[in-house]
Amino acid sequence: MVILVFAVVQNSVQAQQLNGLWYSSDSSRVYEIKQTAGNKYSAVIRSSTRKEDKVGYEVIKDLEYNARKKRYEGFMYAVTDGEAAWVKIRFDKSNTNKLTLKLSRMFVFDVSIDWIRLNA
Repeated sequence: MVILVFAVVQNSVQAQQLNGLWYSSDSSRVYEIKQTAGNKYSAVIRSSTRKEDKVGYEVIKDLEYNARKKRYEGFMYAVTDGEAAWVKIRFDKSNTNKLTLKLSRMFVFDVSIDWIRLNA
C-alpha cells in the first residue's frame, strides 16, 4: 500500500514539473507540454519567431516516463518534414526548470538541446 501511494505521489510530482510552458535555449520557440491520456504527454509550439513554424504543431507525441531509467521517452517530430526522432528527456540535476532533450537523429551521435521553463 505504501509503495502504491509513493508511486502515485511520485508520478504526480513529475507531471506537475513537466507540464507547462518551456522555451528553446535560443528563445525562438515557446512549447507547451501537457498530459494527454494516462501517463502520456505531448508538446506543441505555442509561439515562434521561425518563419517555417506553425503554431499548434505537435513536436512531441506519446512521451512517457521510464521509471527504471528515470527519464521521459517518446518521439519528437521535425517541423520542416515531420521526420520522427527518438527523444529522451531529463530534468537538469541542479535546475528543475531546465530540460535536456537528447534526440537520436544520427547513427553515432545524439543531438542534445535544452528547454527552459517559462517564468522560472
